[in-house]
Amino acid sequence: MKLNLLFVFFFGLPFLIQAQGIEFFKGTWDEALVKAKEEEKMIFIDCYTTWCGPCKMMTNKIFPVEEIGEFYNKHFINMKLDMEKEAGMRFGKKYPVSAYPTMYFINDKGDVVQKVVGAKRENEFLQLGKTVLSMDDRTEDYAVQWEEGKRDYELVYKYLKELNKVGKPSGKVANTYLREKPDITKEQKAKFLLEATTEADSKLFDQFVDMKKEIIAVSSKEVFEEKIKSACNKTIDKAIEYEYEDLVAESIEKMKKANPSNASIFEYEALMKYAKAFEDYEGWSKYAKKYFKKSGKKYETYATLISDVQGFYRKNEKAKSDMFEWYDELIKCDECSEDEFLSYAKVLMENGQKEKAMTVANTILEKNKASGKSTRKVEMYIKYLERQS
Repeated sequence: MKLNLLFVFFFGLPFLIQAQGIEFFKGTWDEALVKAKEEEKMIFIDCYTTWCGPCKMMTNKIFPVEEIGEFYNKHFINMKLDMEKEAGMRFGKKYPVSAYPTMYFINDKGDVVQKVVGAKRENEFLQLGKTVLSMDDRTEDYAVQWEEGKRDYELVYKYLKELNKVGKPSGKVANTYLREKPDITKEQKAKFLLEATTEADSKLFDQFVDMKKEIIAVSSKEVFEEKIKSACNKTIDKAIEYEYEDLVAESIEKMKKANPSNASIFEYEALMKYAKAFEDYEGWSKYAKKYFKKSGKKYETYATLISDVQGFYRKNEKAKSDMFEWYDELIKCDECSEDEFLSYAKVLMENGQKEKAMTVANTILEKNKASGKSTRKVEMYIKYLERQS
């Protein structure tokens, strides 16, 4: 029985540790409400205790996921409250919690939009956030005023934000407003385009690029470049959805014009993404080699390659060989985590390479000992390996 538990525990490991996930606000509840009002966002609260197993799972496996972090950081003010400490107990007097974890979604007025009890898997938690956003849909109020012909700048800007927040098309409103040549400043137009530009295959994107200087002035170079990348990726997603490869080429060309210093890396990432979506390993591998040559021998490169190749390796011997080669390089990097070592050991075991799996496990054991980190998980896995015939 113990052996089976070990098997389930370790073979449930993710292949790769995830990148930056949810960023949690460190202030008080009252400060969070102020921030939510200023940024026109809802507040997501993870109500947990230190002894709660499902709470730890959410903290270690779900909240760090990059896609989840990007979504929740964009749309919510995020908080964690230990319900056995003073701040948590004060919160619990108004917002009752009887089981853990309990997750609250509260608007900037302090009203509960949604309360959910129990841990969620990655896709479930992401979908939960999207569902909650749609429940806070304020677009109808703006739509009525828009149809009445009201074109106050702040009203239209907020209308755009609400449309984008709930995932409704906003391009028609944005294009109509700009075609009417509103009497707005360059600063206002830059701010407007920063919100309105969502895809690279649009006139809004071209105007956004043309106003690069003004947009950076109202935001930052980093924000400008991130918006360019996000819009280009959205067009790649559209290319995949409609199986229209010309959109991939258009997105790459738009990136070259908008941000030439990052264009070559983006080009290979885009082509890899498209090939991966249609399970074309030969195509993906061709662009992966170019991506590797451009990106260089570093942790992020190997992590990206391994993450992508996981969709191929069970059906493709060349992919399997490539993955082993990249894993060998990945675990030489100082950034490599315990989970990545153990994930590699798992793949080796699945392919009958017990001796090498043991070597990899022992390597991370010694690494953890040297750095003073816990060795419990690794020691348990080594015991599991020793029991395999």
